[in-house]
Amino acid sequence: MELTKIHGCLAGLALGDAMGMPSEFYSPDQIEQNFGRIEVLEKAPAGHPHQIMEAGQITDDTGQGIAIAHACLPTGEINIESSVRYLLEWEDSLPPDILRVIEGPSTRAALQEIRQGGDPHRSGRNGKTNGAAMRVAAVGLLHAGDFAGACQAAIAASFPTHAVNIALSGAACVACAVAEAATENATLPSILQAAKNGAEFGMTQGIWTWSTALTNRIDLAVQLVERSASESDAVNAIYRFVGVDMLVPESVAAAIGLVALAQGDPMKAIRFGANIGGDTDTIAAIAGQICGAWRGIEAFDLRLVHQVEKVNHLNLMDESLKLFSAIEGRKNLS
Repeated sequence: MELTKIHGCLAGLALGDAMGMPSEFYSPDQIEQNFGRIEVLEKAPAGHPHQIMEAGQITDDTGQGIAIAHACLPTGEINIESSVRYLLEWEDSLPPDILRVIEGPSTRAALQEIRQGGDPHRSGRNGKTNGAAMRVAAVGLLHAGDFAGACQAAIAASFPTHAVNIALSGAACVACAVAEAATENATLPSILQAAKNGAEFGMTQGIWTWSTALTNRIDLAVQLVERSASESDAVNAIYRFVGVDMLVPESVAAAIGLVALAQGDPMKAIRFGANIGGDTDTIAAIAGQICGAWRGIEAFDLRLVHQVEKVNHLNLMDESLKLFSAIEGRKNLS
C-alpha cells in the first residue's frame, strides 16, 4: 500500500464532500442558475440549508468517514461497538446548528435511539439510505485486495445506523471499490467489477427489504457513459435515468458511473458530482474517494485540498499516516 493512495482517497472524500456541499438538493438547472458551473469551492446561496456553512466546509460524509477511520485504529480492526463510539463522538464534536443541517436522517434517528439506551445491533433497522456507503473509505484502504475483509468491515461500520440490505450493499460496494483501487495493479474494469461484487454481497446481509439491485443500476450507469456522445451528455443521462437521490441504487450507482466517466481522474469525477444535482456532496465524495485511492494525491489540485484542510482544521496527511501505520502493523503481524 502506497501512502499516496491513502492520502488521495481521504483527499477525494473531503474535497468531493466540500465541493458538493453548496449544490446539494439542487437540480442541474438550479446549480447553473446559482453557480454557472462549480469548479472551485463555493459558498451555498442564501436560502439553501447550508447557507450557514463556509465555502470548503465538509459535511457528514467526511466527518463520519474520519470517525470510522478512528474506530479502526490502531489495529485496523472495527466492530459495531467501536463504530458507535466514534460516530457519537463525531456528533458531539459539532455545533448543533451545523449538525442539524448536515446529518442524514437514518444516522440521526439511530444514534438518538442508542443514546436513549437502544441496542446498536437493532438501531439501524430502518436505515436504508446512502449514509453507510459514504463513510467506508478507511475500511476499504485497510483491506486493500482483501474483498471478504472489506465487506465484513463495511458491515460492522454500517450496522448501528444502516442495517438494511440495500444500505449494506452500498457500503460493501464502495469499500470493495476502494479496496481494489488501492492495489498496485488496479484498472478501471477491475474497480467497477469489485464495486459490483461488493454490492452483490452486501445485498445478502442485514434486514431484507424491497429494492432495485445496485448492481443493475451500476450496469445502467456505465452503459449510459459508454453510449453518450459527450461528458455533459453522460452526466445528464445519469441524472435522468439512474437518479441522484440519497437512495443507494441512485446515488451510489451514479457515483460509480462518474468514476467510469472520469476514467479515474479524481478532479473530473468530483466536479461531475458537484454539478450533477441531488445528493451532490455524497456522490462527489464517493467518486472522489474511489478515484483518489486509484490515482493518489498527485492527481489532485492541492490548492483546493489545502483550502478544505484549513477551513475544517483537518490534517489529511496525518490521518493518512495513522492508517498507513495500521496497515503496516497488520502486515507485520501476519
